[in-house]
Amino acid sequence: MNDVLIYDDVINHDTLEKINNLFLNDDFPWFFAETTAQNEFNFKDTFEHFQFVHWFIRESKINSQYINVLEDILKDLPIRLDNIIRAKVNFLPQVMHDKDEFNNPHIDMYQKHKICIVYLNDSDGDTFIFNDDKKIIQRVSPKKGRVLIMDGSFIHTSSHPIKSKYRIIFNINFQSSSFS
Repeated sequence: MNDVLIYDDVINHDTLEKINNLFLNDDFPWFFAETTAQNEFNFKDTFEHFQFVHWFIRESKINSQYINVLEDILKDLPIRLDNIIRAKVNFLPQVMHDKDEFNNPHIDMYQKHKICIVYLNDSDGDTFIFNDDKKIIQRVSPKKGRVLIMDGSFIHTSSHPIKSKYRIIFNINFQSSSFS
């Protein structure tokens, strides 16, 4: 599928280690979110569970004193900070569920944009991408350093890990003109 691009080993290994050490430190400010998304498309049998979030950019404005962490990730990506509409990191803890259950499918925002997901650790807990008929068109497994780029109009969702203790990803929504 041409509108979904997957690249492995994009992010510098030392950068990943530094970021993971920060995010897994007791002092990093994670914020509780009761759900990962609303079930706006009325998918049946979703497995919605809580996550922890840290917002770096909201509505194109810097929202975190840790913005340098996002800037470190951007060094390895063709995305400029000033083209980012929103950026956050999601921490999904391990939960017990069936391996093909997923959280509420959604669209991040309803303006033209691209999505960049940067997987920060090896984990289970796939990303699911759907067509308009609610059929899974692609599944992407988390791999440390993997980058997923897709059109922001795709319905997608995460799934919580079953075997791994956690799944951490950067979710970056950016103006599509900044990526070729």
